Amino acid sequence: MAFSVQKNVPLAPYTTLGVGGNAEYFIEVHSLEELRDAVVWARNNACATKILGGGSNVLISDAGIQGLVIRPLLNTITYTEEGEHTLVTVGAGVVLDTLVQELVHKKLWGLENFSAIPGSVGAVPIQNVGAYGVEAKDVVHAVTVFDMEGDSLYEMTNAECQFAYRDSYFKHTDKKLIIVSVTFVVTKNPFPRIAYKELSEIFSTKDEVMIDSVRDAIVRIRSKKFPDWRVVGTAGSFFKNPIIEEKEYARLREVYPELPGYVHGANTIKIPLGWVLDHVCKLKGYTEGRVKLFEQQALVLVCEKNIEAIEIENFAQKIIDRVYAMTSIVIEKEVTQLN
Repeated sequence: MAFSVQKNVPLAPYTTLGVGGNAEYFIEVHSLEELRDAVVWARNNACATKILGGGSNVLISDAGIQGLVIRPLLNTITYTEEGEHTLVTVGAGVVLDTLVQELVHKKLWGLENFSAIPGSVGAVPIQNVGAYGVEAKDVVHAVTVFDMEGDSLYEMTNAECQFAYRDSYFKHTDKKLIIVSVTFVVTKNPFPRIAYKELSEIFSTKDEVMIDSVRDAIVRIRSKKFPDWRVVGTAGSFFKNPIIEEKEYARLREVYPELPGYVHGANTIKIPLGWVLDHVCKLKGYTEGRVKLFEQQALVLVCEKNIEAIEIENFAQKIIDRVYAMTSIVIEKEVTQLN
């Protein structure tokens, strides 16, 4: 093998929360060949495998991860012209914001609303990453995966990814898949998506909007709403916005008349959890020990780096319990827990 497997590697430095135990075994792979070799090594050594990308949406337990942790660093970017559209195939290890910055520089519309989101490209389809009115499902053309059990490489279409709110096929399948690359569809034709409230307040008409301006505006907005993950521990939005039935929303409006809600699907309403945490539960800025809800955005959990993960887990459970007690809504973590 052209690489070496490391033992007992601390994983906290590979996450934006900055917490968590060690990987029993750890390897970074830079090519498909190295990825195949890593999977073979795990099989030969009877090791379970976990994938760790940019570490921006994970909470690793204090016990760490038994088996082999693979960190894909595949970083190629290729462009294919298809009429008015361009297909951009991006290695799973490419930093998402680096990609966005390159596309904006090339005046290719599609991913600019993802500006300043931490993490790597491989996580985008898994989480159906979304921001400011755009989700992965709107821009992902296909996903190339490596099947660890079948030793096969194949492409999945957008439809096969089964995208839903912060959800996808990849979170539920029993297949052991590793995302190798993601193909996005972008366009040279100006296509600003500025209906999101904070953007519509900045841009009055699509005809006046430049792609650089959209990116700059989103970077400014995010800098006010989210802490700098390089300074403090954070995983961005720690919880999902709950989706509830219309009748449940009507009931809550009787108690909280100003409760915002947005039509999500047939007879369902998406509730902005940040509003609930702030105005109903009075938890914006709530602090317990070395963990707190961010003063600028209650949906964001902030912690000191290198604390124990159990502190975050206990804190999050108290928030979940408080929301349920006040609203009867069961909220879910957006962050993935690894152990």
